[in-house]
Amino acid sequence: MSIELTEVIPMSGLRSKKLINEENSVLTMKRSLVERKELHFRCRRVNDIMCIIALFGLILMIIDTECRLDQVYENNIIMIRPLISISTAFLVGLVIYYHSLDIRLYAINNHIADWRVTLKIRGIMMVICEIIICIIHPLPYVSKYLSSDNGLAWINMIMTLPMFGRLYLIARSVTLHSPLVSAASSRTIGYLNRVPMTISFILRAFLQTYPVACWSSMMIIILLITSWSMHVCEKGIWIPIHSSLSQSNSSTSSFLNATWLTIVTFTTVGYGDLVPQTYCGRGIAFLTSFFGVFASAVLIAVFISKISLNRSEQMVLDFVNRINCAREYRMNIMQIIVHSVRAWFLRRHKPNYRSTFMTLCRLHTAIQAAKVIKKQQRNAINGNESLIAILTNVFYEQKANEKNLIKLKQYSDSIHNRINRLETKLDTLLEILTRNNSNSQHSWL
Repeated sequence: MSIELTEVIPMSGLRSKKLINEENSVLTMKRSLVERKELHFRCRRVNDIMCIIALFGLILMIIDTECRLDQVYENNIIMIRPLISISTAFLVGLVIYYHSLDIRLYAINNHIADWRVTLKIRGIMMVICEIIICIIHPLPYVSKYLSSDNGLAWINMIMTLPMFGRLYLIARSVTLHSPLVSAASSRTIGYLNRVPMTISFILRAFLQTYPVACWSSMMIIILLITSWSMHVCEKGIWIPIHSSLSQSNSSTSSFLNATWLTIVTFTTVGYGDLVPQTYCGRGIAFLTSFFGVFASAVLIAVFISKISLNRSEQMVLDFVNRINCAREYRMNIMQIIVHSVRAWFLRRHKPNYRSTFMTLCRLHTAIQAAKVIKKQQRNAINGNESLIAILTNVFYEQKANEKNLIKLKQYSDSIHNRINRLETKLDTLLEILTRNNSNSQHSWL
C-alpha cells in the first residue's frame, strides 16, 4: 500500500503570493501611467511642430499667389512651390506619426494589449481625410501666372484655397494644451465618468467658458480667409462669368474692395454696390453668407447666456417680485374698497351720472389689475412648488443612498468576519493534515 504525499502550501505562502501579485499590479499601473504621460507630451510636441509647418506652408502659399497675381516671376519666387511641397511631405509624415501615438495612447487608456484591436473603419477614414486635407497644395511649376488665359488656372484654384483647411491643427493644439487634457486629475475624472476628452468637448468647454474671445477670434479668422480668397478669385479671374471680363474692369480685385464685399455678405446686408465677377467669387460669397448666419446664431446664444441669471439670482428676483406683487395686490384691494364705497355713496346720496360712471370705470380697472396680480402670484407659487418638489426628491434620494451605504457597509463587515473565520478553520485544517501526514510517514517507516 503506497501513500502519496502531497505538498501542502501554507496560508502564509498564499498571502505572500497575493502580496506579490498586488505589487506587480501596482508596478504595471505605474508603468502605464508613466507611459501615458510620456505619450501625451509627445503628442503635444508633434502637434506643435505640425502647426508650425502648416503655418509656414500657408505663408509661402500666400506669398507665391500674390507674386503670380502681380506678374512677378523671379528666381527666388520659383523655389517657393518646391518648398511648399517639401513642407507638405514633412506634414503628412508627422500626421501619420501623430496618429500612431494616438492609437497607442488609446490602447493604454482602455487597457488593450494589442494596438491592432483599436483600428476601426471610422478611425481609418478620419486619418485618410486628414492626410488628404494636409496633402493638398499647389503643384510646382504648373503655371507661370494666375490668369484666365492659362488653361490650368482652375488647378491653381483647387490646389491653393483648400490649404486653409490645415488650420484645424490650431484647434487640436488648443485642445492638447488645455488643462482638461494636460492635467492628470481632469483626465482621470473624465475616464471614470466615461467622458472622452475629444476636440469637440474641449472646444465646447472653451466656448462656454470664454464665449466672447472664442467668437471674436473665430470671426476674425473667417473674415480674413474669405476676404483674401475673394481677392484672389476676383484678381486672378478664375472661371469668369462673362468672357469680356478682365482684371482691369473688375471692381472687386483689390483687397479692400474684396474685404468690404465679404463684410457686407457676412452680415447678410447685401448693399449691392459690389458683386463678385467670377464663379469662384460667387462660391466664396455663398460660403461667407453661410458662416455669417452661423455666427449670428452663436452671437445670439452667447448674448442670451450672458444676460441669463443663475439659480440664486433667479430665486432672489422671484422673492422680490413676490413682495412687490403682494404690495400691489393690497393697494388694488384698497382701491376696490374705496371705489366701491364711493360708487355706493354717489348712487345713494348724490346721483351724478358722470361721477358714478368714472368711479365704476376705476373700480373695474382695479378689479382687473387685482386679477392679473393674483394670476402672477399663482404662477410664482406653482414654480416654487416645482422647485420644492425637486429639492424634496433630491433629499429623499440622498437619504435612500445613505441607508444603502449603511447596509452595504454592514454586509461587507459580515463578509470580512466570515473570511476571517474561514481562514482560522483553514489554518486548523492545515495543522491537522500536516500532523496526519507526519504520523503516516513514521508508521510507514
